[in-house]
Amino acid sequence: MITGKLYAVGVGPGNPDMLTIKAVKTIDMADVIACPAKNSEPGIAYQIAKQVCPDISTKEIMLLNFPMKMENLSKTHQEVANEISNKLKLGKNVAFLTLGDPEFYSTFFYIAEIIKEQGHDIEIINGITSFSAFGARLQLPLSLGRDKVIITSGEYITFDGTLIILKAGSRLKEIKNKSLENGKTVYMVENLGMPDEKVCYGVESMPDEAGYFTVVVVR
Repeated sequence: MITGKLYAVGVGPGNPDMLTIKAVKTIDMADVIACPAKNSEPGIAYQIAKQVCPDISTKEIMLLNFPMKMENLSKTHQEVANEISNKLKLGKNVAFLTLGDPEFYSTFFYIAEIIKEQGHDIEIINGITSFSAFGARLQLPLSLGRDKVIITSGEYITFDGTLIILKAGSRLKEIKNKSLENGKTVYMVENLGMPDEKVCYGVESMPDEAGYFTVVVVR
């Protein structure tokens, strides 16, 4: 039986110009667009892709609603995987949109493991990560020579190298205090590549709290 294929498509951190050619081709080819929803509407990843792929609005849209509480996620992952699997069994190709790159803190891989167990093929379309776009935006090298780099999700780690903290908005006060204690230089971007982007150089210019899409680099 011929089945469709599931594609994870990274749409980049915010600026639609950062979609790769392969991402655009995959979105244009897909029969179904699966994307996280917000208030029963397609979320940020969809809105970014739509600016480059206007035909996306003519495709079948699968809205994915993920609860905020971790204990409810396993059931939701299974339900979403089954819904996608039903489309694949009909021979439809499904593009699962993710912000940034699917390899970094994406919900996709929880779904992908179930899809693979059900015998379907998947393919990953890499996207530009928020931290690589961060370095370009600030003209800041994230590593040179033998520099070490650690990437965390909201966590400050005392470390002799470059520390990249994703999803840092709710932890800014702690990050600022620890950076000062350790004599580190801090850079922050909120909503990178989006119309309301905010860039901060140094602890003094940073707020104590910011939105979910906040990246901090500590050096």
